[in-house]
Amino acid sequence: MVASLAVSGIFALAMIVAAGRAAVALPAGARIPLHVGSVERCFFLVPKRAGLVIWPAAGLLVAGILGGIAASGLAADWVPGVRYVLAPAATGVLLAFEVGALLLARGRETSARSE
Repeated sequence: MVASLAVSGIFALAMIVAAGRAAVALPAGARIPLHVGSVERCFFLVPKRAGLVIWPAAGLLVAGILGGIAASGLAADWVPGVRYVLAPAATGVLLAFEVGALLLARGRETSARSE
């Protein structure tokens, strides 16, 4: 259980690091997509500052909620594999979504400058 929470924490820390790096690398007017896995499912573009806060906050929220549920008595009857893998897997997926959104934002800014 401790390893599960540690991996979730590492993924959440990676989300914060990615946001910090993007804060430096992206221009001030960049817009970051909030999406569910693909460009076709992009809900809307948010300003740079909001996007750099929303993605890590979502990762911390998911890691905290799922980690708390897995460590509590609510998950006592769950298969141990599910208890140990659920929080890191969900946080890892959110990390991948964040990195994808930041790459899309960088790509949009690069293409806008070249036009």
